[in-house]
Amino acid sequence: MNRRNFLNQTGKAGLSIMVLSLAGDLAFAAEPQTGKPVLAGQPCRNFNILARTSVIDPKDNREKFLLSNFADGETGNIILIDVKTGKGENFPLPVGAGAWGLVNWHDNKIIVGTCTEQAYLHVFDLKKRKWAEPIISKGESYFWQMGLASDDKVYGGTYPGCTLTQYDPATNEFRNLGKVSNNPENQYSRPVYCQAPGYVFVWYGFNTKGIKVYHINSGKIEDFGEPDDTIKEVNTEFICVERKAGLAFYDAKTLQPLPTEGYEEKMEKTHIKIQNGEWCSFITLKNGRLAGVRGQDYFITDAPKNNADYSTPVNVALKRIPVEAPPTTIMSLTHDEDGKIWGSCGFGQTIFSFDPKTKKYWNSAAVCKNGGEVYGMVFANKQLHLSAYVGGDLMIYDPKQPWDQLGNKNPKLVGSVAPDLIRPEAKSVLGPDGNVWTGWSAKYGVYGGGLSSVNPVTQEVKSWYDPIPEQQITGITADNENIYFTTNGHASGLPYNEGIQCHFVVWKPGTGIVKDIPFEKGVALNRALLAIDGLVVFSHKKELSIYDPGKKEIMKTIPIENYTDLLIRLSKDTVGIFTNDALISLNVRTGAMAEICKVPGEVGAATVLPDGTVYYSAKSKLYCLKQG
Repeated sequence: MNRRNFLNQTGKAGLSIMVLSLAGDLAFAAEPQTGKPVLAGQPCRNFNILARTSVIDPKDNREKFLLSNFADGETGNIILIDVKTGKGENFPLPVGAGAWGLVNWHDNKIIVGTCTEQAYLHVFDLKKRKWAEPIISKGESYFWQMGLASDDKVYGGTYPGCTLTQYDPATNEFRNLGKVSNNPENQYSRPVYCQAPGYVFVWYGFNTKGIKVYHINSGKIEDFGEPDDTIKEVNTEFICVERKAGLAFYDAKTLQPLPTEGYEEKMEKTHIKIQNGEWCSFITLKNGRLAGVRGQDYFITDAPKNNADYSTPVNVALKRIPVEAPPTTIMSLTHDEDGKIWGSCGFGQTIFSFDPKTKKYWNSAAVCKNGGEVYGMVFANKQLHLSAYVGGDLMIYDPKQPWDQLGNKNPKLVGSVAPDLIRPEAKSVLGPDGNVWTGWSAKYGVYGGGLSSVNPVTQEVKSWYDPIPEQQITGITADNENIYFTTNGHASGLPYNEGIQCHFVVWKPGTGIVKDIPFEKGVALNRALLAIDGLVVFSHKKELSIYDPGKKEIMKTIPIENYTDLLIRLSKDTVGIFTNDALISLNVRTGAMAEICKVPGEVGAATVLPDGTVYYSAKSKLYCLKQG
């Protein structure tokens, strides 16, 4: 995948600083004129901390809590927070959104790996406060988590190459050590573990799963453990893996199996339970205190006196990360009955609002405890329904009530469709039954998908797994009778399944599938799907098909010049088609098409106000277009 200017904070008994929001003002580049889009600003701002460690800063010899922030669609940064004063420093990366890779090399250099379009490796000189020239890992989009091994070199995993990389901070030499899995369908090598002297362990997936060990002295990469094992911990004494039968332990020197007795008690504590019963990960600072991050906030607290106390909830003081949050990609857009724009961030699990009248914006804290982002946003019963990756979470937020996510009051988690379904790929719509419907993709390493519905009044959650076997639901829309959805072969952690036939499906609430139209192999459907004026329009290749629910057939197919992944309702019978460079209108009755305006690249989200004003986003920028 995601940052606030000033934040409103509320207090609670036993919690000195509570999560909340950042508000600010935006100025239009110009007042909107009919037919001419203008930039409304960049109201979506948040932090998405993917890695953290600590350093002794050579500038002042003080300990700093070091955070790696991912700014989706923009440029990431690292943040230094003085563990005693709370003062923060912000250092933008030379290029790249940021990522999971973060290593402190002897309080001298900071190594950062980035994603998502190109994997860059950055080196920051702490004393000089200066970045070196970026290193590019050819053919890779992601650097995952990284570690410092006993040879004083930094190792990391990648996507989509599923490789192990090596970087020597002393010589600035970077090497790709090759793919760690023989299965070409495996694209992920993460995480890596470097704590055992002489070895680097790396997990791979998701078509098949397992562990490899890299022998530093010989350069050999070999299988370790059993198929489907995952690593729980690596230290200088033992390696702990998790498998279906339970935990297993290996000697960190010989790599031979160990008896299970006595080792589980030796495992390092990595999570602490905070006041709402939620487990939060932490690192241990040099002074013995614990430092962690929860969404947009960080905490530093005393360590429990003994291991048993880690299970006892601790009242931690959550403090806002003390630097300005950068703009981030807008994931979804909608509006409320007052005409206020609401949206979500592309990564970081936050939402925002923007008032077109006052130009003021507000950004939330994390909407749930899981990482990821909000895909679906639908107002029902004057409340905002949210569906989120990666936990398959379904939440309801009331903008008129105080924010209290920590207490699960507002937003409130009403259910989850995980572990089978995790990504609300199709986003959400208001169905003919008054329920909020969401189209999902299956968990990592599985081809599949499903539907869910939430009753806004009773908050009852229902779900249906794999209505079209082994295909994710990629688009969803509704009219006053049916739900309509499209499917395709995408999946989390797997390559696209070319062997399937995509489907256009009519689903009647209370009944199920009432019409199923499969397409030929090679014809891929996507999220572009819209019910309008008694018809349903959807996209495939460079074509739009129009389905007539009355006749239960596709009545016509219309060629378009460019690919589209987003359709909006411009008027009663007119569809807005966002391509990679323009917004085009299509009258579904007459077939008349016309270009409305140019757009600055791929548009990620859009919403249309009751007066016809269109708001759309390209990466972090929000644009406004008044229709004639």
